[in-house]
Amino acid sequence: MARALAWVGFAVLLVLFLLAGIGCGGPRNDTLRLVFHSDRDGDDDIYMMERDDSGVRRLTNAPGRDYEAASSRDGRTLVFVSERADGPGGQLYLMSADGSGVRRLTLSSGGDARVVDDHPQWSPDGLTVTFQRTTIPAEGQPDADLWLIDIETRDEIRLTETPDVWDSTPSFAANGHSILFESSRDGDFDLYRLHLETMKVVQLTDEVGRDVEASESPNGRAIAFASERDGDFEIYVMDAAGRNVRQLTENDVDDRCPHWSPDGRWLSFYSERDGNPEIYLMDPDGTDQRRLTSNPGRDEAPNWVIVRP
Repeated sequence: MARALAWVGFAVLLVLFLLAGIGCGGPRNDTLRLVFHSDRDGDDDIYMMERDDSGVRRLTNAPGRDYEAASSRDGRTLVFVSERADGPGGQLYLMSADGSGVRRLTLSSGGDARVVDDHPQWSPDGLTVTFQRTTIPAEGQPDADLWLIDIETRDEIRLTETPDVWDSTPSFAANGHSILFESSRDGDFDLYRLHLETMKVVQLTDEVGRDVEASESPNGRAIAFASERDGDFEIYVMDAAGRNVRQLTENDVDDRCPHWSPDGRWLSFYSERDGNPEIYLMDPDGTDQRRLTSNPGRDEAPNWVIVRP
């Protein structure tokens, strides 16, 4: 009897556990799509497509470039850069994943200097966006630093302040506790990690040739990036601490802008290997490289969107 009651208790606990998993983000029938920008219809606009290049939809269609879109983790909101209001001074905007509800996020343009806010990436909790702010004065050298903005309040925090140094292309680590970026602070462009609690900066790469566009895997164990250390930009991957670097692509043109799929199964990137920039996918070890788009326009900066039922 005691053993029977024990099994009944275990079964009840198992059912409760499974129900809790379903209610708190357990198995779902989510769909992965890609968002990218393209000038296939004139100037740059934001597009979305299925992972097999089907169902391409244009999400923006306003005068001025719209580019560098990134999705919040819940797949509901896109942040992107647009020149629709200020000409060449790009600013950040938000919109729903279907292209509706466009609203401006940053308001940094104006004055004597031209200001560009670009390279936005979401925090894992969806509350903030990190981005690069470039100030281009009428005279003197431009300067780029890293910033954070709160989505609800629009309060901004400056993360780096390095005159005459280029800090750029930030992206959140998988756990949200640090930000990866590239910087010219040691002469050449290398990759760094900024720990948000301490504001300590750790250098991850130190090679001749620019290392750029770092993206950490969903499990936090690996970093994909683009590097021209061998002459032209190729895609590489390394451990999260900057060790064990492996080259994934190899050709005579640029491969850029790698991004991990949310499940860690693929890397998206764009390549000029077929004459103009097109969107590609590959496995994280560099195998099964395949082209997704094929048109005369420039298809660039692919990123991932989770579409929930």
